[in-house]
Amino acid sequence: MTDAQTKIADDLAYLKTLAEEGRAAPVLAGPYMALGGGVFGITSLVAYAIQTRILPLPVSALGGIWLASSLVFALGLPLLNRRTRTRPGGASSLNETIGTVWSQAGIAISVLFVALAVAGYRTADWGVFNLFPSIILALYGLCWMAAAHIGRTGWLRWIGVGSFIASVAMAAVAGGPGLWLAYAIALFAVGLAPGLVLMRQEGRP
Repeated sequence: MTDAQTKIADDLAYLKTLAEEGRAAPVLAGPYMALGGGVFGITSLVAYAIQTRILPLPVSALGGIWLASSLVFALGLPLLNRRTRTRPGGASSLNETIGTVWSQAGIAISVLFVALAVAGYRTADWGVFNLFPSIILALYGLCWMAAAHIGRTGWLRWIGVGSFIASVAMAAVAGGPGLWLAYAIALFAVGLAPGLVLMRQEGRP
């Protein structure tokens, strides 16, 4: 076998290894969803407790509390990124694609937050934020559906469907403190819980 033939054979073997790794790689989005669902779910419970006066804090404290939870989530991302790089399949195209879908959804959420803030300021009606949970859960549904298709993980489609249903349900309870209790339950159900399940499945063959 010539050197050229050897090189071609090595390249084909390498490509085959990459393809097999991609097919066998577990979905590694679990820790991110567990962190987001847990942090923002707890924050939503705190918001509900403040608005219903279970916690003796002024409503004006909510802005700082949401900001603090966003910082906690942002600070946790580099740690999770480092963890993902050390896991089997962390560099696979499957997980890179799923990660891109979720990260772009995160950017969309940030842009929509700013847009709603501008609309609230311009109209002096901060009730526009009652739609924010519905928007986020709709994006969750889109991302879970994409992850199910890319990762060939059928049960994630049901999480996507649940996210879409929860999105509509949030609109049904908008306008009162019950919205934030419902939102917390939804985040635990379609964020934290499936995230923990995915983490358990990482080490399985």
